[in-house]
Amino acid sequence: MWKQGLFGCFSNASLSFLACCAFPLAVGKNAEAVGEPNSVLWVIAVMYAPCVAGALLRGLIRKKKGIEGSFFVDCFLWFCLPCCAICQEASETGALDYLQQPELQSMERDAHATT
Repeated sequence: MWKQGLFGCFSNASLSFLACCAFPLAVGKNAEAVGEPNSVLWVIAVMYAPCVAGALLRGLIRKKKGIEGSFFVDCFLWFCLPCCAICQEASETGALDYLQQPELQSMERDAHATT
């Protein structure tokens, strides 16, 4: 199960802002987080074929974290809700945590702990 739901991007504003505004960085850092050596190639692939490349990268994240799912659902999510998908993936991998201010990270953790 994902740490953050698909629409968790609405409750994690700082991560959502980073993931959507620095989209290539988020893709590259997510690729690095799952052990892919050529993160730049993933960024290029997602820029030119977002549904397929995004779904493949999401599948690697799911595999590494033991999350169930399918390529077709991943492809659908990347087609319909790419910002929500990248935000959920960045939350799962923690790839953008180093860019968030510690105060915002603790606020997000506290918000999730109370729910």
